[in-house]
Amino acid sequence: MPKLIPSLALCILVTSAFAQDKIKMPRLTNKDFAERIEQGYEAVDSPEPSVTVVEREILEKVYSLIGTDINFAYSYLNDLLNSGTPISGAFNHALGNLYFKNSNYFQAEIQYLAAVGKHPTFQRAWNALGLARYKQGNYDEAAEALSNSVRFGANDSMTYGILGYCHLQLGRYRSAETAYHYAMLFDPEQTDWAEGLGQAYFETARFQEAISIFDDLIRTQPDNGEFWLLKANAWLALDEPLKTARCIEIARRFSEVDDDALYLLGNIYLEARIFDRAKEVFLAASSRSGELQERELLNAVRYLVFNDQHDFAEQILDLITEEGADWNSEDKTLFRFLTAEFAYFRDDLDSAERTYLTGIELDPFNGYALMKLAEINVRQGQTDQAIVYYDRAATNPSMRYNALVSKARALIDNKQYRFAMTTIEKALAEKSDARLNLLYAQVQRVVETSSN
Repeated sequence: MPKLIPSLALCILVTSAFAQDKIKMPRLTNKDFAERIEQGYEAVDSPEPSVTVVEREILEKVYSLIGTDINFAYSYLNDLLNSGTPISGAFNHALGNLYFKNSNYFQAEIQYLAAVGKHPTFQRAWNALGLARYKQGNYDEAAEALSNSVRFGANDSMTYGILGYCHLQLGRYRSAETAYHYAMLFDPEQTDWAEGLGQAYFETARFQEAISIFDDLIRTQPDNGEFWLLKANAWLALDEPLKTARCIEIARRFSEVDDDALYLLGNIYLEARIFDRAKEVFLAASSRSGELQERELLNAVRYLVFNDQHDFAEQILDLITEEGADWNSEDKTLFRFLTAEFAYFRDDLDSAERTYLTGIELDPFNGYALMKLAEINVRQGQTDQAIVYYDRAATNPSMRYNALVSKARALIDNKQYRFAMTTIEKALAEKSDARLNLLYAQVQRVVETSSN
């Protein structure tokens, strides 16, 4: 029999019933409803304060002075408002505009508050108050003022766009999204609002929708590097490193990207084992006049060394001429050991030993460094000193077996066979190995022969 599939209508009914069961009614009391109904008896205030004919003439004169003698207009309005004569909030609004024009947003805010105090539905004063608070970084109260402006009739792109930005800064992403949609409706050519919407999508983990917004922006301005970087961030959040790298590379063609983007790009190339491109990016970052991000470079060097890319790694390490003042002990230790390692690769044993010793000062029981110091001393014929380092390395449980085996070989080369036998016995106690057993037997025969 064919499998029964419920009809689309039935699915819709079931879904609707489920939704009705889950969504609760708004938490409104009878008092809330009563207050709203009672508002219907009240006369609707005009969004603008009333002004007399004389007041209108004075305002027109003041506004005409703004372009020619702003100081006189400022003094005149101040004297008028401080005279004690009841006067329309339109004059506070005018004085607030003068303060705003001179970037004195705090004083402007005081006048706008006075204006809405006299006339609570003064839409333009609420709007200007929101902008003054926005300019001061007071996004919470700015959003409140702009929302009142909308409530009393504001219906334009800038109001909704700034309101969206304030909500975005406050983490109110859904409100920001709604405001940005309205802003884009009134001014679809203004890219700031689309960027804000894309950021709201990003903050709510809707990365594909964010990419769609950034693609729209890129279609309008394909040479805008900032748009490509926004898209790169979204691809990074989706764990698409190569797509992220592509967007950053395109951004680099059109504008100068910051150091963070370059170091990210370099690390992506490291992970992808595209080492030549990684080197080029790190070198480009280091050529900037700003400060190096030494920790990023150190991590890159460590990664390159781990992948046997010693030539690239040394070129990157050479960019760091000295230890940073803000480095922690781990950073300093890593830098010293890496520097010593490259000196060792160049067969500059004296320099390698000195630098390893400075690293040991910070990490006295680093088994790898102690083994390297021992090896350097063996190569320089300083077996007794090498033995000291092997013994110190053997105190590290992860290095103990290798340190004991290496010590035994050094003792054999120095013809100290009895000590070598004792050391091999300690190594075999750590781990049984056929070749080491064979070595032990060979040393034992030498000891027995020399005894006879």
